[in-house]
Amino acid sequence: MANKRADYTNLDEVDRKIVDYLREDGRMAYREIARRLDVSEGTVRKRVNKLLETGFIKILAVGDPLKLGVPVLAATTIKVAPGKQEDVGDKLAGFDNVRYVALGVGAKDLMVESLHRNLDDLHDFLANTVGQLPGVRDLNTFQVVRIKKSVWDWSIPIREEELSQSATD
Repeated sequence: MANKRADYTNLDEVDRKIVDYLREDGRMAYREIARRLDVSEGTVRKRVNKLLETGFIKILAVGDPLKLGVPVLAATTIKVAPGKQEDVGDKLAGFDNVRYVALGVGAKDLMVESLHRNLDDLHDFLANTVGQLPGVRDLNTFQVVRIKKSVWDWSIPIREEELSQSATD
């Protein structure tokens, strides 16, 4: 069965602005968002609930694991056997110490970020867990020592028709 993804182009201008305000400040009061958009607080509440239910947004705190005291953060790219990308990705996503799993195209099939108590824990995870998963062919790991940029603050792309309309205004 195909994985159906939410499509941001289905969001109207009010929804996209709500997302932008919450992106800037996830704790912004619905009353304040409503004031800025000139709509009722109930409208904002209903739309936020719908955005949450449909998976368009999640509201959460994002911490820097290194600043929070996690001693080892690793980024690993993985090459898997043909047809095994989904299976391996699903298994990796089930581990508590894995915070990010992405499937992609290119020289490697998966990208994984994982957190570890120490280097021995990282080695054990790579050699005895990831390396033993059926279909895993190759691993390349990068240990993160400092994070220069980690962006969770981005805006929804503007639709082409909106660009055309603003150019004619």
